[in-house]
Amino acid sequence: MRTSFSLPILGRPIGVPLLALLLASTPAAAETPADTSPPTTRVAVDAMLECERPDGGWMYVCFPEHGLFGVTKIVNLAAQTQQMLGLEPWDLVVLRSPGTPAAGLLLLEAWHATGEPRYLEAARRNGDLLVNLQLPSGGWFSEMPVHGNQLAGWFKWTVSATTLDDDVTTGAVRFLLALWEDTRNPRYRDAAERGLDLLLESELLSGGWPLTHRPPILRLLSPSFEDLPSLNDAATTAVIRTLVAGSRTLNRPDLLEAAKRGGDWLVATRREAPAAGWAQQYDLGGHPVPGRRFEPAALASWETRHAMEALVELAGATGDPSYCEAVAESADWLMKSALAPGCWSRFVSSDTGEPIFLDAQGVAVSTPDEAKRPYRWVGDYGIPALLASLGIDTETAVPRLPGDSGDCPGAQRSTGPRHLTRNPRARIGEVGSLLAGKERTESPCRVRTRTASHDAAPLP
Repeated sequence: MRTSFSLPILGRPIGVPLLALLLASTPAAAETPADTSPPTTRVAVDAMLECERPDGGWMYVCFPEHGLFGVTKIVNLAAQTQQMLGLEPWDLVVLRSPGTPAAGLLLLEAWHATGEPRYLEAARRNGDLLVNLQLPSGGWFSEMPVHGNQLAGWFKWTVSATTLDDDVTTGAVRFLLALWEDTRNPRYRDAAERGLDLLLESELLSGGWPLTHRPPILRLLSPSFEDLPSLNDAATTAVIRTLVAGSRTLNRPDLLEAAKRGGDWLVATRREAPAAGWAQQYDLGGHPVPGRRFEPAALASWETRHAMEALVELAGATGDPSYCEAVAESADWLMKSALAPGCWSRFVSSDTGEPIFLDAQGVAVSTPDEAKRPYRWVGDYGIPALLASLGIDTETAVPRLPGDSGDCPGAQRSTGPRHLTRNPRARIGEVGSLLAGKERTESPCRVRTRTASHDAAPLP
């Protein structure tokens, strides 16, 4: 067992003795009523495991009583057909973060901290599931129908895209790499390398990555914005971080070179200071463009946080300080663009600096409550934790997994322990925040950011 470890999703080392002490010294759930005290890390991990399927994987609902629902059109259409024809139902495993790959990574971290064998057993179970679900392309889809621990036979012949955003394929690769490190089972490494090969193949000439990987004939016959370079839901940035992890684990310089091309694209596409942020979506020339109707060509706070984390990762892997210069200017913009302490609008006008909220048809509205649902228009987006890691102190600094937007302080959705909900993704997100927040190490961009941001007032 390793004596120190880092959370592969967020890349922050955590000392085993410290975290093990924290886990072991907190009262068990039976001794402390859940409705009067916050859950411990161990209780949160166990609550996450309660929602795991017997054959591995997490769905959208803990303990589903009946029915099946998804987000993607192909799965919903198939579910309707299955119900009409009376075919054997399937379970729908969720891979979009916080989902099955993220949970697998967290199980390994919990095992490192506690030595609890069932955490490693659960991680293996989910690693075996992901190997079985891997598509011929080498990647995975955001939600996948399964019978037991096998992919429903019809799926691989009907789905034409592989998901690169939402930390789907990238998260699966990082988990399988980490699982191979701990078990040395070659099945996990082989599947991870197939996924890495797909990421290399999917990189665009500009250096960015699209939302999905599709066969060339489909890109030619049916062009889509999903084929263009994107930061939406960590499309490019999670790939960069995964390639850095793969390069380090497998000693493959080619992976780091591809990640550096992605980092150079990030630096080139970032808006100039003082509004030094990134947009969600770009064209092949590196210019911001709209995505869906309600996703404007504007500065995007959540995507800016992910871009900064990717550049910090590259600065640490390469020793190149130029990546930190871009991070420092973007930190200044994030601090100045907050709606309130610990609260950001997802979209900000690059011309006026005002927040942007749109309804489902793309019409501007005044408040996030009027905007398209479900969509996270405001949140903390993990930005306070990023700023804290750069040496900019903030009062509330809760790390967030990809896909976990967090809430603005005082938001009603924040009330109640997340480990008690029937939403497995909320439980996974809580474990991610708990495991990632115990101990910080020096960021390779910390000193430069502190120096470059000396005249910017930190968030209260």
